[in-house]
Amino acid sequence: MPVHFIHTTQVAEKTVRVSGPLAHHLRDVLRCRVGETLVFVDEQPRRYTTTVTERTPSGVTCIVQKEETRPPEMARHLHLGMAMLKGERMDWAIQKATELGAARITPLVTTRTVARPIPSRMPHQQQRWTKIAEEAASQVGRWEIPVVDLPQAFPDFLKTDLAGFRLLFWEEAASSESHSVIGPAVAASPREGVVLIGPEGGWEKAEVEAAVRCQFQIVSLGPRIVRAETAVLAALVLVQYESDPRVSPMLESHASHRIEGRTG
Repeated sequence: MPVHFIHTTQVAEKTVRVSGPLAHHLRDVLRCRVGETLVFVDEQPRRYTTTVTERTPSGVTCIVQKEETRPPEMARHLHLGMAMLKGERMDWAIQKATELGAARITPLVTTRTVARPIPSRMPHQQQRWTKIAEEAASQVGRWEIPVVDLPQAFPDFLKTDLAGFRLLFWEEAASSESHSVIGPAVAASPREGVVLIGPEGGWEKAEVEAAVRCQFQIVSLGPRIVRAETAVLAALVLVQYESDPRVSPMLESHASHRIEGRTG
């Protein structure tokens, strides 16, 4: 079920009161009705399963039926650094990265980045990207909205405090040896890490060397050259498979069922 993000100040005495744009969305777009179930998440994060008790022109009121805190095993922090893409492709990548669990997304300006940021427009663009992330997080029932940073030059990004495993996906690293390091690298720090995806034109060798000096492991998605937004999707799925024990069995089971279906 989709979730709706609120602030903890909107919850009092087992009641959630919603006003403003979210109330308009619930009342006039989703057309929620009295007696309907709605799920909210605040910044703690706590999840509230509620029942709508009142909808008026000024807002929506719900009674909390169930309150939950996020399970410890779901507290993951995956930081995606991705070279800026043009227009809708960047929007799509942010949406999918959110759906796949990225906790933070940093648009990067690399040597071969084509979509260069215009400083005067970046605050507005950041707000727009954050809205895209919020809508995606709501749709897939996440516990939090990812942080979407302002664009950052790649050398500056490497100087920031980066926790956990560090992977840079580079098409020129396509070999069996490069694939083998993904599992061990992620397993060493499965709760948090950084994934870097370059621009359409690829990373400059000097950028890769700089990342290696900052303890990044260089890996690839195989011999095919894929679009940057496709690389974002594939890399996050691969990292999630390697780092989350809840994901691997599900994927393996799904693959097994498909094989049995074809042979049976």
